Amino acid sequence: MIKTFVIHVSKGYEDRRKHIDSHLPERGITDYEYMLRGDIDDLSDDIRNHFFGESMSLPEKSCFYKHYLVMKRVVEEKIPQVLVLEDDALLEPDFLDQLSLISLELRKQSKYLVNIEEASSLVPVSIRVPKQKLYLCEVNKLAGGLIYDYSMAEAVVTYVESYTQDAPIDTTLGKLRHLLGYNLFWVHPPLVKQGSKSGLFDSELSGRKAGFYTAFRAWFKDNYKKHILSNLKAKHLAHFKNITKY
Repeated sequence: MIKTFVIHVSKGYEDRRKHIDSHLPERGITDYEYMLRGDIDDLSDDIRNHFFGESMSLPEKSCFYKHYLVMKRVVEEKIPQVLVLEDDALLEPDFLDQLSLISLELRKQSKYLVNIEEASSLVPVSIRVPKQKLYLCEVNKLAGGLIYDYSMAEAVVTYVESYTQDAPIDTTLGKLRHLLGYNLFWVHPPLVKQGSKSGLFDSELSGRKAGFYTAFRAWFKDNYKKHILSNLKAKHLAHFKNITKY
């Protein structure tokens, strides 16, 4: 089984930990590790000044730093491949079966980032190929579900330790693709949704509150973006065409 990390805030988010400890075993994942370091309280002045500019909020800096610490572990322990989930992850029922198919397509790949999250955006119908899971893309989604290898983690860690960061982790991973020379893939169908986007949990990053109204509004926007914008918006379609492969 692929090494699995869960990005989690150690205090005040017990409902999310309870969710993960119930949900992941239901989906067949029983061996996983929480990344508890990197809470806001852990962000000393030295860490903030070394890693970050002033444009990000403290929750964004904490989220970024936790993802960085996972990548640092991958590099230090020479982990060949890793699955990283955020603690509001909702996995598809056939998650492990789909993960096996993705792994088959990744056998000959190296230095890659695979975004397995839905994030209200899909690979356009016109781009999809029957039975194909991975699609090269120019941009990243959010960071609720990621798969990447040692080479990609090593490149990102070196970069993050060398330059001040001014954008959230999901944006940064998209922008670094060409600079660091790694392949960025979207998965279809996606395997992960974020509970904080669907109204199941409050969102510290956006301030969005859980509840029926949030869930209903999210459902409407989600379906519009997935089924209309993903297929008709020219800018979105362009993200999958004439893509440089490293």
